Amino acid sequence: MKRKILIGSAAVVVLGGAGAMAYYQLVKAGVLRYNQYDRRERGQLGVGSAAPDLVLPAYDGSTLRLSELWRARPAFLVFGSCT
Repeated sequence: MKRKILIGSAAVVVLGGAGAMAYYQLVKAGVLRYNQYDRRERGQLGVGSAAPDLVLPAYDGSTLRLSELWRARPAFLVFGSCT
């Protein structure tokens, strides 16, 4: 009886691990999305490439061009959520 339980438990662990690795590879290949709420698409910008000149809204409702920010000094932009 103990042998059957041990073999069954080992089979569950092996099949679970194989399934997790297959899922990871499908997500890595882009076949599956990581989660249903992730709406990001791959863009053309990469690390070290120049940012496009954007028009950004300011807190007071006015607009500001990105090129105006880095004219005097480098600008550091952070996109994302901290929640």
